[in-house]
Amino acid sequence: MRKNKFLAFVIILISVSFIACSSNNQGKKEESEQGVFVEKWDNFYEGSNIKFYYENPEESNLQLLKDKYKLSEVVKDGKDDFEKSLNLMKWINTKMKYSKGSISTKEDALSILKEATAANSTFSDKDFAIVYSQAASSLGIYARRGEYRIKNSQQDGKDSYYKVCEVWSDKYSKWIMLDIVSNSYIEYERKPLSATEVLNIGIDNIKANGIKDLEKYIKRLKPYLYSYTIEIDNNIYGMPKSNAFISYTKGSDMPEVRIEGGLIRPTIFVKKDTLFTKSPRVEYKNDNSDKLASLIIQKKNAIEGEKEEELAINVAAFKNSGNIKDYFISVDNKPWEKISMFKTISMKEGKSNIRLSEDGKKAIKEIILQYKK
Repeated sequence: MRKNKFLAFVIILISVSFIACSSNNQGKKEESEQGVFVEKWDNFYEGSNIKFYYENPEESNLQLLKDKYKLSEVVKDGKDDFEKSLNLMKWINTKMKYSKGSISTKEDALSILKEATAANSTFSDKDFAIVYSQAASSLGIYARRGEYRIKNSQQDGKDSYYKVCEVWSDKYSKWIMLDIVSNSYIEYERKPLSATEVLNIGIDNIKANGIKDLEKYIKRLKPYLYSYTIEIDNNIYGMPKSNAFISYTKGSDMPEVRIEGGLIRPTIFVKKDTLFTKSPRVEYKNDNSDKLASLIIQKKNAIEGEKEEELAINVAAFKNSGNIKDYFISVDNKPWEKISMFKTISMKEGKSNIRLSEDGKKAIKEIILQYKK
């Protein structure tokens, strides 16, 4: 089974991790006064040359999941792929009970559903998303787990994200967002919306199918609608092909650069939702279309036994679906330094300027981070 932990510099797409933070479930937030904040982010990825990976329905554990729970029977009355997706979502809500305070150590659908047989067991939105995505995949439905995130969440224990799923619908030729916990999906002008469409259109004038109290639902979901993030590799079983994420923010909204103990996630930030609309049925081909490299950073892990007194980050660069070598980094406007793989930077309190160049002369990307202890 795939373990959900950081794989240092060994993934196919991106080999460094982004400072990210997420906690579970929901609640009111206060703006943090400590952490790492973005002052400037001239580093948005503007291409579409990224390959996504989806679970294979023939994988042995997915076949076991399908057979054990007779999932073909669960969705048999669905007239099309979307109706089958809705039938499956309804079935999951008969098997699992949601509680915002639940914390599960299980990371796959079989283990979570086994746990669900215990009396008084409850599960988080993350657990619901895992079970749904794997159950859908076992039926040959393309599914991916997504995450809406709030603004200004830095500290452990904050309720900073809400997990949903998206399924690819051949009927509508698009991804459709399913709020598995609420057993619902969102429509606008009678058309089901994807997760990024919910961000772009807004939630005030929508219809939420399956929701009795729409006003209460909107009030609960709205705080999370600052950004939306998906995994590049949607597999849970088998060797991971990527540990990177794509995060979409709209308009002038800045990326959230977060730290949460132990959970380190590489994230590519975008302002266009092109990557989110890609059909999983179209075969990927690397066309080397990226014109510029981009920065990606990670919180440096302390060596075992070493006292971690200061925050340090590793900085690398990627282009056309992979890391590049022999590029240049300038920190706080110091002379360009040639980098073969990555550079470690000790963060000082206050602002840090990091620039990227491919020739050691011209800056092509720049970020400014403010570190508040």
